[in-house]
Amino acid sequence: MCGRYVLSEELDLSIYEKILADKFSQETLKLWKRTGEFFPSDIILTIDNKNEITLMKWGYELFNRKVINTRIESIRDKRIYTSDFKNNRCLIPASGFFEWDSQKNKCYFHTDNNIIYLAGIYQNADSMNNCSILTKEATSSSNIHDRIPIVLDRKQAANYLNRADLTSLFSNAPVFTIERP
Repeated sequence: MCGRYVLSEELDLSIYEKILADKFSQETLKLWKRTGEFFPSDIILTIDNKNEITLMKWGYELFNRKVINTRIESIRDKRIYTSDFKNNRCLIPASGFFEWDSQKNKCYFHTDNNIIYLAGIYQNADSMNNCSILTKEATSSSNIHDRIPIVLDRKQAANYLNRADLTSLFSNAPVFTIERP
């Protein structure tokens, strides 16, 4: 399950920065580190299902605990997620993500694209919305970890924002390059 992800320093985020400067105070913008390795509870760049660039806090508040990842099966099976999946889908732009194998070795997953999108859901909050990354059962990488974030390319990302379709998320299977830093 995705506990950290990376947004490459090589990406040009100037367009995002201009949009966010109009939405958030300088104090909030200082909390957003823009690129590098991101951890749960960080303020992260997202795109919501209104197709708006925004910042959210990574960690969904649920029963007095932070949920950084949400199983896609839970969205299907538990009513607590139904409304947010229907109305509050988001994307988390990334260059790749980390998983740890059974020997606690860090593995970096990425694709040939310089940017990927992690599917997520968010909940409305007073000062800043909270989000959680959607995960599914791993297939080709199950020897490293049994869960994997749902990774979308640009076209799949647009479809995800426009339509709440669980079937396509279950069948999603990108090809990853896996590096051991």
